[in-house]
Amino acid sequence: MEHNPNFHDPTGSSPIATTSQPTVSPKDFAAPGSDYVAPTSSFFFAPEPERSSIMRFLPSKVMADRLLTHYWQSVHYMCRIVHRPSFERQYATFWQNVASGAEPHPSLQALILAAMLSAVISMPEEDVLLEFGVAKRELIENFQRGTETALYRANFLRTTKLQTLQAFVMYLVGTLLCSLRSSRTEQP
Repeated sequence: MEHNPNFHDPTGSSPIATTSQPTVSPKDFAAPGSDYVAPTSSFFFAPEPERSSIMRFLPSKVMADRLLTHYWQSVHYMCRIVHRPSFERQYATFWQNVASGAEPHPSLQALILAAMLSAVISMPEEDVLLEFGVAKRELIENFQRGTETALYRANFLRTTKLQTLQAFVMYLVGTLLCSLRSSRTEQP
């Protein structure tokens, strides 16, 4: 049996024996489910995702408040990315800026949109439709594009700003939640 000389038993004896494992289809083992939210290609590869105002991705304040409440109840308790009292102060400042017509800093936009994205992803389809009157997929796509645009504007690949990093991690956790949720619902 020929083997790679870089992988050998450190005692100098024969190569380490491997037992044959039954092959598992990658689709069955690691493939994301039908609800998986992959980053859009423009997120990493295009020169700029969108030039439009980030405000077009924002829901009404009432809807945003309900989504944030759901975020605290369903996402934050299992993955604490932000310090709640600090985030709540930033959230209040964010909406004051929006009400006065000023566009908040992109890192704060990304953080708030990522929290809303995570909240929607964690909700069952029926609850989203009942509570917001919109299909879950539509809300996910809106908040995903908004989060990606804000992260891009916040220069997330080069920044040292903690708020931007928190937004990016929250975005990744949200997409992971979606992947886990869809894989659980598709198992027999």
